[in-house]
Amino acid sequence: MSLWKHIHELASKELDLVKRKKQALDDLLSSGRISQTTYEHLNAEIKEALTSVEKYLETTICKMEARAQDLEKQIGTLEVFLANTEMLHVTGEIDDETYEKQMNAINVGLEAARRELNEIKSILEGPKPAEAVECEHGEETSETLTETTVENPVEEKTAEETSGIF
Repeated sequence: MSLWKHIHELASKELDLVKRKKQALDDLLSSGRISQTTYEHLNAEIKEALTSVEKYLETTICKMEARAQDLEKQIGTLEVFLANTEMLHVTGEIDDETYEKQMNAINVGLEAARRELNEIKSILEGPKPAEAVECEHGEETSETLTETTVENPVEEKTAEETSGIF
């Protein structure tokens, strides 16, 4: 499991737990098992925890969106490098060995960037917070990253081939 997914799942679970606590507290009050004073005291704590977890989840989502945008730029740059390397090889400016090494390095980078981007997109396309999150870069999570589809034409690498990139 990736770090992004792990962080998002932990925050989502914590949010769910706090919401269940709030519901349990409401049920205790409505059934007369706790006093209004006790309810208000515990409710204030739960509201504070809920606000804190929601803010953390929103921050995480915004960071994931920013990382996805960076990855999209990185993929574009790597694709340009790939095309330039192809052109240099076709025109004879680089030899076969250099070409193979550069193509391998670029393809490994592309594969890793695409994998991370797809993972972030799948997390962001999952269940959304009740309200759309407004990030500093000015885009709402409900709209971000749904337009771009990343294809992965690069062949699969073995663990030995990719072990040096992380």
